[in-house]
Amino acid sequence: MPRAFNAIITVGVSLAFFWIVVPSMFAGYPSAYTGLHAGDVGTTPSTAHITIDPGSPAAKAGLRDGDTIRCLHIRDYQILFPSFQLPRYTTSPIRGCVVRNGIEVPFELVARPGPPAQDIYGGLGFVLLRVLAYVVFLFVGSALVILRPSLMTWLLFVFCVLTSPAAAANDGLTSLSPLGYVLTSIPTQLGWFGSTAALLLFTLVFPDSSLPRGWRRSAFWLVFVVSLVAITLEMQQNLGTVTTGFFVGPLTANINLITAIAVIGVTLGRLAGMRPADRARFGWVAFGIVVGVVANYLRLLPSTALFTSFAGTLTVVMPITLMYAILRRHVFDVRFAISRTVVYGVVTTVIIGVIAAVDFLTSEYLHGLRIALAIDALVTIALGVALHRMYGAIENAVDFLIYRRKHEAENYLKRLAHTLLRAEREETVDRAVVDDPYERLDLAMSALLRADADRYSIVSGQGWNGAAPSFEREHDVVRFLATERRRLELRDLRERVKAEIAVPGVMPAIAVPIFDGDDLRGFALYGFHRDGTKLDPDEVDVLETLCQTAAQAYVRIENLRMRQLLRLSEAPS
Repeated sequence: MPRAFNAIITVGVSLAFFWIVVPSMFAGYPSAYTGLHAGDVGTTPSTAHITIDPGSPAAKAGLRDGDTIRCLHIRDYQILFPSFQLPRYTTSPIRGCVVRNGIEVPFELVARPGPPAQDIYGGLGFVLLRVLAYVVFLFVGSALVILRPSLMTWLLFVFCVLTSPAAAANDGLTSLSPLGYVLTSIPTQLGWFGSTAALLLFTLVFPDSSLPRGWRRSAFWLVFVVSLVAITLEMQQNLGTVTTGFFVGPLTANINLITAIAVIGVTLGRLAGMRPADRARFGWVAFGIVVGVVANYLRLLPSTALFTSFAGTLTVVMPITLMYAILRRHVFDVRFAISRTVVYGVVTTVIIGVIAAVDFLTSEYLHGLRIALAIDALVTIALGVALHRMYGAIENAVDFLIYRRKHEAENYLKRLAHTLLRAEREETVDRAVVDDPYERLDLAMSALLRADADRYSIVSGQGWNGAAPSFEREHDVVRFLATERRRLELRDLRERVKAEIAVPGVMPAIAVPIFDGDDLRGFALYGFHRDGTKLDPDEVDVLETLCQTAAQAYVRIENLRMRQLLRLSEAPS
């Protein structure tokens, strides 16, 4: 139930924001002509030099050149002082007041339809790229919340939603009533600085699932309180009247700059303080965050539309690198869920698309005929029958395309494990347990240790830098393996024990036991991947299967040796 609830919330919010901001990006709507000119787009009333066209709605409302505009509702403000492009035409009156000779004079005017608003993103290609970037943000943010709901993923979702191309929406929604404009513009206004604040909070929490401890906790609450105060100030302005311009002025610009610097500083500082293995895993995430926050800050700066569009498109680097880190660097253990999420998304899209197409065609060409209902029913039944096969085929295709090399390595090791039961020498099994996983899975290290008197000593190894350690029978690793008879995650051990194991310079990730009946014959140690990423569950299962088959192979080889000795002893001299 929680996953379904999270899906409803994230998908619903994503669709709402998409509906609010995207249609206005394509422009083409009739603009609102008032006859009032206040300089370039983005000008505020306090700095404007107002000029009025003769015979225009503004002139008929009594406005004059040189008037200072005041007392505007936020929607009316956006019509007279657009922030990005031409406002959409509306029949609702625009109300405000002007200061003339020190006296406030109220006015009311109704705009006329003007020329169509032109695309100022730099062309349809840039519009589509910006929309694609936002879709990627919404998909990544929603998917992570659904798969791994936590404070960290919710913060990332908020950032992904708020990094919307909201400027076009502010101008394109002016056809709504003042109340409707407020309700739809509040979410978009939050993106001016809320997106960067959410990213800073995410950076402070990542990679923890809950609120961190120490200085990060204090910094988290400080940023949260400051952001809440800033949001409150902006909401007050949205619900009141505008005198000197949006809160997106010097104060907001300063907040964005400080927050952007803080995000970069925290990200790089935490990256520098990580261990090499963790740094390899989180390097892509850090790269995406830095590029994303720089691009996000640049898109909020007053500039040309082409520059703003390019910077907004560049923000897509962050969700792409984050998704890459999740899929290939295993920052989160969500591989299986992601695969199934993709499958469900593809299957659902196909089903909805087919049913919608059939419904359109039958409604268009077979309207009023009973056969239309029969066709709809047949298509629905056919899709239901094909659903199971579609799911399996698409899931296998997604899994194979993303993890092809890994699957090849796993399949080889599974086949290798079966061949060990035909081995006649222990050295053959030793190489299969150590060398093949090391090469095929690109491991940082692998080793095989075997019981020798009162210790377990290394008999074969790859990737060790220096002398490999040996283990007494009372060692923690040996006792855990002998008692639990299953693999041991070495990260669960005490820090002192882990330090002893890592003396050669490489830290093993797991220890897999090799039994001979009830006796622990030996065990294998396997490290992380050479790029610092950890082993996923499939790889661990393959390594366990390999060691279990190796244990059987060792017993078989001993039995063969005993039979050979028995034959030799019984042979006539």
